[in-house]
Amino acid sequence: MFLLIFISTLWAADIDHANVGKGEPAPFTGKLLTYDALAQIIATHESELLKADLDKEFELQKLSDNLNLKYDLYESRCEADSVMYKQMIELRDEELKMQSRKDWIQRLAFFGGFALGTATTIGITYSVNQN
Repeated sequence: MFLLIFISTLWAADIDHANVGKGEPAPFTGKLLTYDALAQIIATHESELLKADLDKEFELQKLSDNLNLKYDLYESRCEADSVMYKQMIELRDEELKMQSRKDWIQRLAFFGGFALGTATTIGITYSVNQN
């Protein structure tokens, strides 16, 4: 903690500007700026920061919208597939019910035909043996 306070005081002690009046010599070599030029630099810097923030927000929103769209499309496709497969299962169940009913009728017809054929054979054999 002490080191942090010490570094901050050293940073604050380094003064790289001085107020100079008209006709006074500058206490350092370098460039002097008018208040208008300084205000222009600060305004340009702030507008560039604002523009960068807006660009980041725009890109983030664009990416978020794109991912949400992909998710919504995927969710819709999954929902449509789910509905389709449920309908396919219902149709299969109905077909199986119809086939089981046909199967019962076919078994009944088979056993009835077998019984009728057996009865006919027994009747013919009995009638032939009587003569």
